[in-house]
Amino acid sequence: MTNAGEPMDSARYPVWDHTVRLIHWYFPLAIGVMWWSGEQGRMEIHAWVGYSLLICVLTRIVWGVIGSEAARFNHFVRGPGEVQRYLKSGGHYAGHNPLGALSVLALLALLLSQTVSGTMSSDDILFEGPFAYWADDWSGVIGGWHETNWRLLQGFIALHLIAIGWYQWKKRQPLVQTMIRGHSDTRFSVSAPKPLWLSLLTAAILSGVLWWLMTVAPEAPSYY
Repeated sequence: MTNAGEPMDSARYPVWDHTVRLIHWYFPLAIGVMWWSGEQGRMEIHAWVGYSLLICVLTRIVWGVIGSEAARFNHFVRGPGEVQRYLKSGGHYAGHNPLGALSVLALLALLLSQTVSGTMSSDDILFEGPFAYWADDWSGVIGGWHETNWRLLQGFIALHLIAIGWYQWKKRQPLVQTMIRGHSDTRFSVSAPKPLWLSLLTAAILSGVLWWLMTVAPEAPSYY
């Protein structure tokens, strides 16, 4: 973060690296396609986009441990006291503010729940997740949770958009521009970002693990 009075020749790097920005903008695209494909009964598209969304969520979680400074959970997740102080007096942060950190955790939790439950769901008509028979008798319950979690996710998305609008236009904080460019005129990081290839490698490894699990998962029994 760059403070007033800091020398102009100080190193300045993007607050949000390419990995964070790519994943961030893929989320609304994938969620939109998931909604459309589910409504239209295009379950093959629904499944494959769901797998890609799961990989993105898992990659973001791993990136929260090994990634660039502003992306790491230990950099922006703070305790209740800090959240309360922020609500009372505000403040400026190079990355997520304490309230925004809770939003990130909530979004990742809901998306992880949505994608994992989808892999274990079965409606016995249009869709059967690759791990439905691992879930066994719980598959129907998990499928019900998949629907409930989707409603929770929709509510969270609505709140998230309202919050972004509030900060963007009411508080004059260019959050959208910062997530597009990686920085704003006043928000920079002093730490160099981690390379994009590292997150791509992480996503490739996670994709390999998911593919392997799908190949060893039990299939539906055949009836003649």
